[in-house]
Amino acid sequence: MRLIAATLAALLAAAPALAQDWPGRDPVRIIVCAPGGSTVDLTARLWADAIKEQIGGHAIVTEPRAGAGGMIGAEAVARARPDGHTLLVCFPGSFTMIPHLRANLPIDPLNDLRPLALLATAPFVVVSDARVARTLPEFLAKAKAPGADLSYASVGPGSLAHLGMELFKMKTGARLEHVPYRGSPEAMTDLLGGRIAAFITLLSAVQSHVAEGKLAALFVTGERRMAALPDVPTAREAGLPDLTVITWHGLFAPRATPEPVVQRIAAAVAAARGSAALREGLARAGSDLPAHGPAEAEAHIRAESDTWKGVIQAAGITVQ
Repeated sequence: MRLIAATLAALLAAAPALAQDWPGRDPVRIIVCAPGGSTVDLTARLWADAIKEQIGGHAIVTEPRAGAGGMIGAEAVARARPDGHTLLVCFPGSFTMIPHLRANLPIDPLNDLRPLALLATAPFVVVSDARVARTLPEFLAKAKAPGADLSYASVGPGSLAHLGMELFKMKTGARLEHVPYRGSPEAMTDLLGGRIAAFITLLSAVQSHVAEGKLAALFVTGERRMAALPDVPTAREAGLPDLTVITWHGLFAPRATPEPVVQRIAAAVAAARGSAALREGLARAGSDLPAHGPAEAEAHIRAESDTWKGVIQAAGITVQ
């Protein structure tokens, strides 16, 4: 106990110096919980460049560590030295879904990692095979009919898209079978081939097929309409006010990172939001730039965790 107390006292005494020195001499390492070339990786690299400009060109290195639903990267950062030099960029699943789906996780993501900011957000679009339905009322009429035999695709069991559609089913009474896929290309093949009826995904995966009329965009899951789909209603406009589902990429540090260091990083992030290159890069990827700092990000993520815990329990969702 004396050793722990002495260590804590030393950390507290060193906190102002750590904050003043951050980022010090060592490179800042951002571990990405998704594969290289993914949208999460793109977000991390765009932000690394923007933050680098705010800290005098100090070296920032991004390092993809995918696997286990993001938990491999998350665990590496949770166990890293809490000095602000090892950070995480990750997606919602590791924080708001996996802890409610899997037992015996190596870490407790919500309590072992400290949210610093939300870096990018994006809504989903729900599309159907145009031969099945072209509007949401038409789709619901078929999905709620006696003997309905329709299915929808997501990019994996327990994913945000999966839970979002299960919430849709709970709110509307639609009868839809979930068909999980390893990725968007496989789902698109079956959707265009008529083997599944609907797909919930990011706009970039389906935009060209919607433009060609092969797929019909039924609604978007954000709080406002998409500029690329001005005629497609939001869930709220379509009569589903409690169906806002927005994916995000967040920045995290080990929970024990001293508060002065957290605030130094948060200040650099806030200043980086003014980068034109960052804004343009996120826009090209179909992402929005939120203004969530540490407190707002923490509150947002914990509220989402409670929401998806309820959906998981109500729908009886399990993963292997």
